[in-house]
Amino acid sequence: PLLLLLSFAKDLLTTNSIIIIGFFFYSCEDTKTDSSDSIDYGVVINEINYNSSDGFDPEDWVELYNPTNETIAIGLWEFKDDNDDHVFTLSENMVLSPGQYLVLCKDADVFSELYPNVSNLVGDLGFGLSASGELVRLFESNGLLVDLVEYDDTAPWPTESDGNGPTLELINPSLDNALGENWAASDGYGTPGAINSVYVADE
Repeated sequence: PLLLLLSFAKDLLTTNSIIIIGFFFYSCEDTKTDSSDSIDYGVVINEINYNSSDGFDPEDWVELYNPTNETIAIGLWEFKDDNDDHVFTLSENMVLSPGQYLVLCKDADVFSELYPNVSNLVGDLGFGLSASGELVRLFESNGLLVDLVEYDDTAPWPTESDGNGPTLELINPSLDNALGENWAASDGYGTPGAINSVYVADE
């Protein structure tokens, strides 16, 4: 009986050890999955025009920028606002070269009428941006989040960009664009497809 009891205890200990080890590996794997829903390609949302003035209205647009030294394939990437049904998909073979800008326009024809010298643009988005602030997001082709900005029309976000003509411009692409204090109201009607008018170099 003693031998049988020892054998049973040994089997029970082994089984529990397997369960504990299995649970540990499952927990690690599950944690890894939950933390891998975004990726840092380097492409940033760099300028936003969400509420134009009555006298100069190119419709809504957003500028992407590649501040890296690498050419980045952005084919089939998706741009969305806070509504998952609002999706604009970039062309399959599109790339963003080092230092290159790309403007995503709600209405490319209207935009081009007011910014005739800007050629690096795509559209039509098929949806506009909220004048009171909202979330805008950029996803790569596998659905991983590349960048997001939740802009607002109240401080610390620049309020001059709300219907007065200026756009929201990121002060420097290396700064955290989720923070309103890292944005400023542009000079004039913004700088789509070019360096931001409020750009401040790294110290």
